[in-house]
Amino acid sequence: MKQHPFLTLFIIILLIVAGITGIFRGKLEQETTPPPPTEQPKPQVVPAEQPKLPPPAPKPIPSAPSLPRTTQRPHSSEHAKALQVAQALQLPQEQRTAALDRIADDSQLTPEAKKALSEWVPREGKVNVQEIGTIIPKEGSGKLTRYRISSGEGGEDLLLTISTPEKGTPLLQSVEKAPSDKVQLRPESDALSVVEGFVEALKRGDMDTARRLITGGEVTDATLAGLCMMFEEGDLKLRERLPMRNMYHNQKNAGYLIYLSPKESGIANSHSGNVGIELVHDEKDGWRVKAVALDNLLTHYEQAAEQEGGVYFPIVKNPQGGDSLVLYFAFDDDKLSPRSVSQLHIVAQLLKRGNGVLNISGHTDDVGNVAYNMDLSRRRAEAVKQALVADGVQAERISTHGMGKTQPRRSYKAGDSKQTISTIRSENRRAEIYLDF
Repeated sequence: MKQHPFLTLFIIILLIVAGITGIFRGKLEQETTPPPPTEQPKPQVVPAEQPKLPPPAPKPIPSAPSLPRTTQRPHSSEHAKALQVAQALQLPQEQRTAALDRIADDSQLTPEAKKALSEWVPREGKVNVQEIGTIIPKEGSGKLTRYRISSGEGGEDLLLTISTPEKGTPLLQSVEKAPSDKVQLRPESDALSVVEGFVEALKRGDMDTARRLITGGEVTDATLAGLCMMFEEGDLKLRERLPMRNMYHNQKNAGYLIYLSPKESGIANSHSGNVGIELVHDEKDGWRVKAVALDNLLTHYEQAAEQEGGVYFPIVKNPQGGDSLVLYFAFDDDKLSPRSVSQLHIVAQLLKRGNGVLNISGHTDDVGNVAYNMDLSRRRAEAVKQALVADGVQAERISTHGMGKTQPRRSYKAGDSKQTISTIRSENRRAEIYLDF
């Protein structure tokens, strides 16, 4: 069938228009249609941050216990070692044991010394350290120093012996217990302990104990009584720093110097004196005092008397030999001073323990006529006798004599100052007591 040309053309045009329309519609849909939503990434859930804990504390490293403070300041390396022991003794039990063990190990103490150190417990809160003196080592070189550690009254103290080599630091050599009462000596007590006990007896006026520690006849009762008077009145005291110094030492003999210092009142501006003590060792009784040398102390008192006036030592050399006790009087007076009464009480205690005879001589200075001074000297001797009788001494055991101004203790010379003359005259106004035991 033959088609019409217009119809064919019309159909072709429709197809072309439809194609163009489809093309534009597709572009329009692409431009106006929103793009499909893209998938958003899911948010990650982050766990809450935990607080950081501090790292665990390391285990404490055991350290040396801190020692309590002390009011004493060490003045030597040996003194510092003694104070270290005293401080350790005041610690609480657990720390105390650790500190003492360390000290014992450092010093290589014997088991006996360790035991004494660990068993000692302060009787009161405060622990005191007292220097006693030095000891010459039996072997080797260096020095030994002894200290006493105490706490309150009664019980036992600790005696520390500290060794110091010529080159090196001090070490605790030995520790031993000792009665706190220094006069309670043991048979095995060494020479320094006997000296310490002897001096303590003199300080107390304990003549019986002082006598028991003496051997032979060189130490007179007058010397003992005079030393007791000196300590009782408090004119002198033991020096705080190492009051006892060992001068020589062997198996049979020992010698010590006892250093004395003046108290602030009295003779504070004068030089210190010392007393020499010689000891011997007996197989039966142990160490005993054989001799007491007072020369340095007498010189000390003479210098003090010249410098200050009115300072006198109660022991003088007697022309008959031995020592005499001396009491002093005011100018033109026969009354005893309180000091003299105190001194006579010691003499009375000495006399009541024995059967000896007491000779008292009265003296005056050179002022006044012979007859008056003779009578004054008799009254002075009689005043001493009556004081002793009142203290319990039998009157028939005492003889008195008046010497006037015929036996001066010291004499002055032309050109001496008025002060020197006055001091010498005051020393001559006295009564001397000779103990003929």
